[in-house]
Amino acid sequence: MKKILQLVFITTLFLANSYGQGNLWQKVSGDRLVDLPKMERATTPNQYELFSLDFNGLKSQLQNAPLDRSALNSNVIIAFPNPEGKLQNFRIFEAPVMEDGLANKFPGIKSYSGVGVEDPTATIRFSVTLFGLHVMSLSGESGTYYIDTYTKDLNNYIVYSRKNIQSKRTFACHFQDDEEEIVNLNRNAAFAQPFATDGKFRQYRLAMACTIEYAAFHVNAAGLGSGTTAQKKAAVLSAMVVTMTRVNGVYERDMSLRMNLVANNDLIIFIDSDSFTNNSAANLIGESQTVITGAIGSANFDIGHTVSTGGGGLAGLGVVCNSSTKARGITGSPAPVGDPYDIDYVAHEMGHQFGGPHTFSGDGGNCQGNGSNANAVEPASGSTIMAYAGICGPDVQSNSDAYFHAFSIASMNAVMVGTGNCAPQTDNGNTAPTITTLSNYTIPNGTAYVLTGNASDSDGSASLTYCWEQTNAASGTNFPTSTQTTGPVYRSLNPTSSNKRYLPNFQSVLNGNLSPTWEVTPTVARTLNFALTVRDNQTPTGGQTARANMTVNTAAVGPFRVTSPAASASWNTSSSQTITWDVAGTTANNINTANVNILLSTDNGVTFTTLLANTPNDGSQVVTMPSTPAPYCRILVEAVGNIFYAVSPNFSIGYTLSTTCTTFTNNTPLVIPDGAGANQSGGVVNNSIDVSGLSNISDVNIGLNVTHTYPQDLVIQIVHPNQTTFSNVWNRNCAGNDNFNVTLSDGAAAFTCVANMTGTFAPANPLSVFNGLNANGTWRLYTADFYNQDAGQINSWFIEICSQTATLTNETFTNEKNFVIYPNPNNGTFTVQVTNLLNDVTLNVHDIRGRLILTKTIKASGLINEEVSLANAQSGVYLITIEDGDVKTTKKIVVE
Repeated sequence: MKKILQLVFITTLFLANSYGQGNLWQKVSGDRLVDLPKMERATTPNQYELFSLDFNGLKSQLQNAPLDRSALNSNVIIAFPNPEGKLQNFRIFEAPVMEDGLANKFPGIKSYSGVGVEDPTATIRFSVTLFGLHVMSLSGESGTYYIDTYTKDLNNYIVYSRKNIQSKRTFACHFQDDEEEIVNLNRNAAFAQPFATDGKFRQYRLAMACTIEYAAFHVNAAGLGSGTTAQKKAAVLSAMVVTMTRVNGVYERDMSLRMNLVANNDLIIFIDSDSFTNNSAANLIGESQTVITGAIGSANFDIGHTVSTGGGGLAGLGVVCNSSTKARGITGSPAPVGDPYDIDYVAHEMGHQFGGPHTFSGDGGNCQGNGSNANAVEPASGSTIMAYAGICGPDVQSNSDAYFHAFSIASMNAVMVGTGNCAPQTDNGNTAPTITTLSNYTIPNGTAYVLTGNASDSDGSASLTYCWEQTNAASGTNFPTSTQTTGPVYRSLNPTSSNKRYLPNFQSVLNGNLSPTWEVTPTVARTLNFALTVRDNQTPTGGQTARANMTVNTAAVGPFRVTSPAASASWNTSSSQTITWDVAGTTANNINTANVNILLSTDNGVTFTTLLANTPNDGSQVVTMPSTPAPYCRILVEAVGNIFYAVSPNFSIGYTLSTTCTTFTNNTPLVIPDGAGANQSGGVVNNSIDVSGLSNISDVNIGLNVTHTYPQDLVIQIVHPNQTTFSNVWNRNCAGNDNFNVTLSDGAAAFTCVANMTGTFAPANPLSVFNGLNANGTWRLYTADFYNQDAGQINSWFIEICSQTATLTNETFTNEKNFVIYPNPNNGTFTVQVTNLLNDVTLNVHDIRGRLILTKTIKASGLINEEVSLANAQSGVYLITIEDGDVKTTKKIVVE
């Protein structure tokens, strides 16, 4: 079930020369709202904030917002709180999603848009209706968040981040990609070429019909069961406007198009009777075309869509503007409200109508039979709007992110400028970004790398966001593997303000895991195709999007890796040390990297400084360690003129690292339901282990004692207490070799599949994904059987968690009597006494991880007593260093 964040707005209004700030919002406790009737919700977030709102005051201030169609700038600035509770200002425009004729009939229903002030990458779309305020904000800095009405009195609101929704979807899109139709569309789209939108803002006329069941849901939610027909239609139209305001927020940013409800859309809002089959997608799609065309007239709309409460979704591909098929699009959900409905369902089905096929590559669950090789550019379920997040199995995540994949944008652009080019177009006054030409590279296999793109925009580059996505298509990719030579191995990630993408993500590289589940580094020679999409995030006149393509070839040689320092090595401060790395054929084999840079991190990979620049790529160089001790250090060796790099495991400077391991066991048998059919789960079961008293993880090992015939039916997943980090440690392995009692440990040998297998083996996916995380909390083991006829149980399982402790070595400290710290231990406030001080010196305070906490200059005065106070200091060990030119003296203190 998805979880809803309760958040609110804090709105401040600034007019041209006067600042009229209204105190519209107040943070409230959920306890105060317990007895108030709540709005109907489909999902609930696992984190949220609640605020009260002066709703009428907000509406009063919004009266000053200019129409987006008549103004390129606005002096109305309103602040909305984000999920962290911080206020974020937006420049607001009225941005209707109804034609004037319909808006005049329902003057209390409004839509607005805005662009970020402090965060120029942010856009906002919100509606004001009978159901209160509903907001969607998209940002390259802070991601996607929503604000919804929380209580039926419209006085209280919930704010939640998109990432905090964790629901299990039951929706099914019944669209099946038709290969011939897709091929024809692709031929026109020229997918392999860079593209940019054309400076036009297109406004399509949308006819949105509803079944009486959909109407009844929203009429009842509004408490208008005994209201007039006009009142009931206003409630239903309010719900449609909430949905289309959010849907348009994505389409405007990514496609520079808007769908406006037609002037007589109230004719197809059915209250008492209709000609629709609510629970049958197969019937409803044809009825949608017939009813909408009959009521509205084919000449009076460009795209038609019918919403219901059952039957799932179904739509024709690229049918917009086609008189005989343009209303063949439907969306059905038992709870037609909220982000999952608006983005995952309605935006998805309308995406089909604009020419976007499915982009997932998985073939399990609802993905089975609904995709095609030509379009399968996302691993497993995928995560973008035209994928199947949450209903595929395996799923990359629970729900779709609110953006279109580069492949989808290309597909839909092809229709918009081709057969779907019937909408009125206006120049939006917005220039598309320009991407600097990208180079192609050959890199060693089994090696991390980083993609970098640069772009500019004559309208200003501060608002640009970047999205790197793989575009290799091949279906049947459930869990990607490092040895596959076709198809996607990297998931899509939200657009961000960073122009770089580390593959895999840098934290996984630091953890020693080059193949996290959805970002798998190839260990074979293959070709990887990427698209960089740059969005300019400009409203109110529609965003512009640029694309450039890039190819990365992994060679038959590799991996490139750091071989010294070794894990947990301890090097003395100021000592000379030899850094070594495996060149792995990178000076030849079309890689041709002659030189490398060597960098050092003393804060466990957060920041790096250069030790040697442009040094020969010969596998060995001598460097000098810094004079300040640091317990968690890294060496990074990066190619010069190429994109690959390698990072060492943790080592220490002036510290000794020791490792302690603790084992926790669950001996309760867990019966595994038999599969429901071929590649169909019979249900997921789990049990847990509670861990306490430990610190951060340096290593994890798992033990599994399983009795099960044909264990290749099984997927076994271990999930961290944060509920988001996981590893599929057993992934349909070992065919018909019944039963196993094994220990899973990174770096061990591959499975030697025999009946009653025992021993220590490498897990199907690395356990290093957990490294660096806090160990404490409830760990869960999830298990599912994906084929019928064989059954069994988990007899027992254990988790061994290892943590490192850093101890300062004696050589790093001085016993000089002219440098004294007292009291020690202390509460964060202490005095540093230095005698015979003839020169100005620098005092630095580092924490045990090597992070600089405080620095200050002490003036020469013979004898000094300098009081130092560490604000909000956590208990632990700190290092106090006095630097007098090249001479550095360090002492240790303990803060209690």
